[in-house]
Amino acid sequence: MYENEKQIVTLFEARLQALIDKYNEFKELNSNLNKIVAQQEAKINELQSRYNELEQMYLNLKQARMISISYEEVDAAKEHITRLVREIDHCIDSLIKKQ
Repeated sequence: MYENEKQIVTLFEARLQALIDKYNEFKELNSNLNKIVAQQEAKINELQSRYNELEQMYLNLKQARMISISYEEVDAAKEHITRLVREIDHCIDSLIKKQ
């Protein structure tokens, strides 16, 4: 009976050591995966920040384009008014010459 118990204890110790080894492997794997997750989260944060920066630049560009279009429209309106004033002056001059 003593020999049987000794074999059981030896088998138990071997299985326990195998279990401890597996635990250590999984612990190391978990540590590596946590590092990878942290790196990916940092990358996501960096990309999110870059996205926000680019989005703000895009909005600024849209606003600048709208302003430049407004200035072009103002210039076109000024030219149109100048032409109208010239035509009115020409008409006034023609009326004065006819009197």
